Amino acid sequence: MKIKLPSPILISILFLNTVVGQTQNDAKKNTLEFSTGYNYGALKNLEFAPVSRYDYNGLVYKLNYERVTKRNRLFEVQLDYLQSELKTDVIPVLNSDYAKIGLSFSSLRPVYTKNKFSVHLGVRSYTDLSLYSESNNYRSVAEQTFGAAGRFSYRINEKQALCSQLTIPVVLVRITNSSDGIYSLNRYQSVLWNIGYKYSLSDDFDMGFSYGFNYDRLQIPNAFREVQYQFNLGLNYKF
Repeated sequence: MKIKLPSPILISILFLNTVVGQTQNDAKKNTLEFSTGYNYGALKNLEFAPVSRYDYNGLVYKLNYERVTKRNRLFEVQLDYLQSELKTDVIPVLNSDYAKIGLSFSSLRPVYTKNKFSVHLGVRSYTDLSLYSESNNYRSVAEQTFGAAGRFSYRINEKQALCSQLTIPVVLVRITNSSDGIYSLNRYQSVLWNIGYKYSLSDDFDMGFSYGFNYDRLQIPNAFREVQYQFNLGLNYKF
């Protein structure tokens, strides 16, 4: 069964209309970014299949909106979408279609600024929905996480800037077809790290490149592990 989720292009258009409609009177405090890139991942989910490791790869699409408030606080919303195939050499008949869609929110406040370097700290939450095909049906995993986040920014010059963001989730709410639970750091370990480079093309547009790493580990009888590496290229519109 082929998993089908809403087209990322359609999602992007709907999100863009909402954001622009709400912020059209604000100048240069908003950034809207659309990026696409290559994702490589490895997954172990014993609740889904008795396979020690699945590998998957494919294109990932991201839509990101960021707003800087009057007090230099950062508010960010990010939507991402991935569709691929889980593959294993151990039991090939258990190969499966795989789709994942995520939505995250973060709020960060400035805690340190000196010359071209700045640090923001705050909170982040994100929701993931993963779908696995299974014969003529599918299994799903819905996850809601809450954690602490930090962003470190450095402006090289007027046109170039570096940015790195680290998120450490501390609480996970997880719902599957057969179980649900709430987990904290004693049973759930995760890290999400991203580093990016931006180059200003004009007053309205930036071009960006980023690398992302995500690791999730859940210590339950049906063990769950997932690691992802992403390389993204995007275009930012400032308004």
